[in-house]
Amino acid sequence: MVKPLLAGLWAVIVTLGSFYGVMLMKSGSEAAIAPRQIFTALEQVKTEVISVPMIHEGRIQGYVLARFAYLMDAERRKKLSVDPGLIITDEAFRIIYASPVRDFQRIEKYDLASLTERLKKRVNERLGTELVQDVLVESINYVARSEIRFRGLKQ
Repeated sequence: MVKPLLAGLWAVIVTLGSFYGVMLMKSGSEAAIAPRQIFTALEQVKTEVISVPMIHEGRIQGYVLARFAYLMDAERRKKLSVDPGLIITDEAFRIIYASPVRDFQRIEKYDLASLTERLKKRVNERLGTELVQDVLVESINYVARSEIRFRGLKQ
């Protein structure tokens, strides 16, 4: 009585296993036949840290420290004679320096989406083509002048 029951259970397990294996192989072969390419060969490149002085009423109130990364087609980047990182750094400095923020002790959230979109647009305009796919904020901080320690300098 036990042997026929075990043989039947074994037949069900083998049948289900083979069905699962065939379905797994079939889905794998379809992916191999028609691969979907989601991303082109994008390369991530980081800029140097920039230090932007924030001036109000003729005095430096502090510094915004920022570092960005950008994504662009790796093949097209190799053909450039100018490093897009330099242009991103320049544009970021200009945008942050011209920022209308005046009360740095009560600084509100900065619109990072707008900043990165403006950077991407301006860099692509200066390069004359859509090379930079995205600009990412790696870090952005504000350091008040009172928090800066001058090493070796007497004031």
